[in-house]
Amino acid sequence: MAKSKTALPKIAQKRLAPYIERGITNGIFTDGKPVAEMYQRKTNDPTLAQTISELGGMSSEPAQQFITETVLVDLSAILRQKRYTGHLDIWEVNHRIVGVASGNPRPVCFITGMAVVEDDDVESEPSLFKLSLWDSDAALADDVERDGKYALAVTCKNLDADILDLRPMQGLASFAQEEYEHGNREELLRGLFDVTDIADLEDNLSVGNNDYRLIEASVSYAGVQNSRAGNQFGKMLLKDDSTMTMDAIESGENLLLNCMCPTAIATRFGKYSKVLALVTVKSSNDYGLSANMDCAIGLVTVAPPEPETPKGGDDDDDDAASYFKTNVPTISADDDDDEEDVPVEPKVKVEEPATAIVEEEIVEDVVETPAPKAAKKAEKAAEPAKDGDDDWDDWD
Repeated sequence: MAKSKTALPKIAQKRLAPYIERGITNGIFTDGKPVAEMYQRKTNDPTLAQTISELGGMSSEPAQQFITETVLVDLSAILRQKRYTGHLDIWEVNHRIVGVASGNPRPVCFITGMAVVEDDDVESEPSLFKLSLWDSDAALADDVERDGKYALAVTCKNLDADILDLRPMQGLASFAQEEYEHGNREELLRGLFDVTDIADLEDNLSVGNNDYRLIEASVSYAGVQNSRAGNQFGKMLLKDDSTMTMDAIESGENLLLNCMCPTAIATRFGKYSKVLALVTVKSSNDYGLSANMDCAIGLVTVAPPEPETPKGGDDDDDDAASYFKTNVPTISADDDDDEEDVPVEPKVKVEEPATAIVEEEIVEDVVETPAPKAAKKAEKAAEPAKDGDDDWDDWD
């Protein structure tokens, strides 16, 4: 096979040529261009800039040999991997910074969706997939959007798993938009998991982060809150038929499932929406039964209320001079005790209602027929508090 032309220095071309040919033979890439791009990225890597300078700059032979070795480290790892083409239907894209509380912040992007994996022109059945991009790889998903369809060079250790753990081909991955007809999302989830009643989750806790439960529930509350580390997270309270029976109401049991989720999910579904959600469930002494939600599909979607925008005035009649009160009497420096010269408006202290998580059934029992103003306060009190003391490891 003829060697492909690449924009590599002679030193790099001679050293990397056998590996380029092996990659072409194995179908990992079609020519030497990806390797040349890897070489260029290494030369522009800020973490290598000082070493390159100490070796005499990129025009020097020692620096070129050093960069060639760094490319070879990545390239040898790529050649050991089996390359697949993943046709991805993106359901959720969640960019986060983890490890802030421990002093070791790391950017990460978690992607969930449906994948059809192609191997030598043979396509697999649709599968649920998870893809984690850490550190510098997280930037690969900067332009990836929810509901988008992309092709990506991936590796996967087990294509027979219920949930595929996809990983991008090191040094060769990039999301390319494509037109691809994917299957029905609801059918895929129902085919993989049985729906579990919320009332039964107490005796059916998850074992590990990938032990999922599928729930079909209505949204009682959805909003965005702040963690004590300063990060934002989504919070949803869910109900299903098992929590709204007369027996459950009369028993005084917890009628809501408290879920933490990406902010994109919490801002996508308004109250009364009906969702099919994939969650991991745990129970603790501090929080009781709670869940982490990885993805949610709207069966019936109610748009969340839009924030009110302040009404602006007429700028044509706006006069900068009106912002300065020229008719207010001045106070001389030696007249501190005479307070009658300048009328002072009394300060009115407005007490903000304390927020607290109040179960909906308690509100219904205590506030039966509130006055119009009291009803608004009762509604506000029924909303979950901004839990600044949340200490979940996954949401710091």
